[in-house]
Amino acid sequence: MSNLEVPKESLTDKAHSIVKGAFGAIPFAGGVASETFGLILSQPITKRREEWMQAVVDKLNHLEQKSESFTIENLKKNDEFVTFLIEASQIAFKTHQTKKLYYLQNAIGNYFNNQLEFDKKHSFLRIIDELTPTHFIILSYLSGNEEYIIENINGYESLLKHYLENNPQIEKYYFRKCIRDLENVSLIRISRDFQDYIGGSGYATDERAPSIKLLDFGAKLINNIVDQKHAK
Repeated sequence: MSNLEVPKESLTDKAHSIVKGAFGAIPFAGGVASETFGLILSQPITKRREEWMQAVVDKLNHLEQKSESFTIENLKKNDEFVTFLIEASQIAFKTHQTKKLYYLQNAIGNYFNNQLEFDKKHSFLRIIDELTPTHFIILSYLSGNEEYIIENINGYESLLKHYLENNPQIEKYYFRKCIRDLENVSLIRISRDFQDYIGGSGYATDERAPSIKLLDFGAKLINNIVDQKHAK
C-alpha cells in the first residue's frame, strides 16, 4: 500500500503566475492590476489548493485502506477518473463554501461505489458548481419528506411552513426559486397543480395531484454527495 502525500510548494502558484503575467501585459494599468491581483489572491489560492489536495489525498488513502481491489497506483491510468478529479478540483478552487467542498469530496469518494456512467457522474459536478448549499439542503429535505409532502402538502405556503420546522430561515420567494432551480436541473418534478404564492397553480408538467417528487436522477445525486443524516 502506498499512501499519497501532498506535494509542498512555495506560495507562488503556477496558475496564479500565469494569470498575473496576463494582467501585467495589459497596457498602462497592467502593472497596478497585476500587483492588486497578487495582493488579494496569492495566498488564498495557495491555501485553497493545498487544503483541497489534502482532503482528496485523505479520501483516496481511506478508500485504499478499506478496499483490497482499490489501488491508488492504478488511478493515474484511469482517464475518466483523472478528468473527473480535474473538474472537481477546478470547482473546489473557485469556492470558499465548506459544504460545496464536502459534496465534491463525497463525489470523489463515491466515484467507484456505483455503476453510473461517466456522463451522469460528470453532471453531478456541474450541478454542484451551479447550485448553492441551500439548494442541496432543500433537496435533502424533499427527499427525506417525499411521502409526507405528497400526502399532506399542496402548495409552497404549507411546504415552506413544514420546511422551517427543522431547517434554516429562508425568504419565501427565494425558497420557491430554489425549488424551481432543482426542477430545471432534472432533480425533482413539480406537479402542475402545486399552488403558488400568487394565485393559480405551478408551472411544471406533472398532470397528477399536487406534489413534488424526487426524480431518479435526483435520488442518485443525493446518494453520491449528500449526507442523509441532514435530510429532515
